[in-house]
Amino acid sequence: MVPAVVPIDVFISYAAANEKQKDVLRKHLSALKHEGKVRTWHTGRIGVGSDRDAEIKARLGAAHLILLLVSVDYLAADAQWREMERALERHNAGRARVIPILLDACDWEGTPFSALTPLPSNRVPVMSWKRESEAWTSVTRAIRAAIADCTYRAAGPTLLDTSAPPRPEHTARAERTLDTSPAAAALPAARIGDAPPAPHRRRARVSTAARALIAILVLGPLAAVTLFIARFTTTDQPTGASAADAGLGDAGPTARPRTPPPRTVTVGEPEPRSPHRP
Repeated sequence: MVPAVVPIDVFISYAAANEKQKDVLRKHLSALKHEGKVRTWHTGRIGVGSDRDAEIKARLGAAHLILLLVSVDYLAADAQWREMERALERHNAGRARVIPILLDACDWEGTPFSALTPLPSNRVPVMSWKRESEAWTSVTRAIRAAIADCTYRAAGPTLLDTSAPPRPEHTARAERTLDTSPAAAALPAARIGDAPPAPHRRRARVSTAARALIAILVLGPLAAVTLFIARFTTTDQPTGASAADAGLGDAGPTARPRTPPPRTVTVGEPEPRSPHRP
């Protein structure tokens, strides 16, 4: 049984002035969300009375894919600049992937994320396209390709979805993870001597049966050919009666002399004399 794919946790970093563009992006990611491939989060979901900085830090620490909606307002906001720096720390450590999305024309070439390849792929900002829907479609397809290429999956419930059911131990440990949440750290390591999961036992039985079938198919014809050759290459030996009829010379040095058959003599007739007797 193939384990279910765990959705990628996506953090959307944006300026308050670009909330409209953020909502459009979320709509374009709806197909990936319904397919169970992504789970999105943004600062607009922070509840009233919550510690904003602590919440953002926790969500960034649990995200696998971080989207930066780059604009003039984004570069001018100190809060978004701090989010970008934290995101790049995880990106450089190999714990997450950061993708800048250019919303409008701005001087982003000298920023810390300028070394990353932005979207759209032609580097033309989304709001500069004649039809923005085509730009967002191009961005969404690139994000889909990035998710398909991503080898990281969550090992268990993350901060973005605490209601997810627990996963089997062997499945959680078999996949690479970027999740540093307490739920992932608490997973026990595999112990020596533990019984393998059911799929592994079934595969072992199938492998044994396949080897037995191959042995039968190979050794059966080989044995038949051996018997066929032995049957027709064996030298014929004379039977006991034939050896007796063949005489002393033909039967071999150990054969007994052949007894002549008895002669029939008619009563009243003289017995014939031997020609060698006088």
